[in-house]
Amino acid sequence: MATTHRAPKQWPLTKNETINSFESWKHNLQYTLSLDPSFSPYLVEGAVWGKKSKTSPLRGLTNDGEDIQEAQRKTAVQKNAALELMLGQIANYCPIISRNTILKNCTSLKKIWQAIRLHFGFQTTGGHFLEFNNITLGPDERPEDLYQRLVAFTEDNLMREGGGISHHDQVIDEDEEITPTLENFVVLTWLRLINPDLPRLVKQRYGTELRSRTLASIKAEISQALDSLLDELSSNDAARSMRTSSQRRPMPKLKAKKSFGKSCPLCEQAGRHDHAHFH
Repeated sequence: MATTHRAPKQWPLTKNETINSFESWKHNLQYTLSLDPSFSPYLVEGAVWGKKSKTSPLRGLTNDGEDIQEAQRKTAVQKNAALELMLGQIANYCPIISRNTILKNCTSLKKIWQAIRLHFGFQTTGGHFLEFNNITLGPDERPEDLYQRLVAFTEDNLMREGGGISHHDQVIDEDEEITPTLENFVVLTWLRLINPDLPRLVKQRYGTELRSRTLASIKAEISQALDSLLDELSSNDAARSMRTSSQRRPMPKLKAKKSFGKSCPLCEQAGRHDHAHFH
């Protein structure tokens, strides 16, 4: 029995989106569009077309040549019709920006995504990366949700070709990929935001594994043991608090023993306790 691939139901963008929700929307839409073979030429990396205008109604598209099998050849009119159908689908699910921005002005999928990101303020800048410092664990947030937010923010700030940002005066000519060191940094940040003492405990608990594996490699194991790790930190804090409290407790004063022997008024007045002259 043949397997039928069904696209998840596409949803429209709203006025309030996050980087994560936008990326989810985008990837789901790309999958939906890929199910139509006529859209395939416009979904590949680097595919471009011209702006639509009165003088260029076919966006610069041309008829296929004889190097294409006759059964698969497309005319410029057919190509434009398929492209406009695809752009219309995108515009239907993106009501928050002008349809003409998508239908007439954007000349590639990359330009469409950039226009949407600009609308939401998701454009990557050197200053935007500093927002990483504002990420904290929310009051009712699960640690795993915090980790996904850190990953999403990091991936969104990777350097991209044509992103308009230089690095040490060097123009970026290819998209940056997340590195093992950057993954380790994200996991370390995640641990610190959950509890500042957590990195130290993880180093103690997983010292053997970390001799031959990276921190990011054992992230799943740490997640599974997170509750017990936090319980251990809580117990340590409680014990430390008790020790501190006991050290600060004042020692009871010993009452001076009453002397029932003879006393000398002169010694008492002088503050002397040696009464040997009575013996």
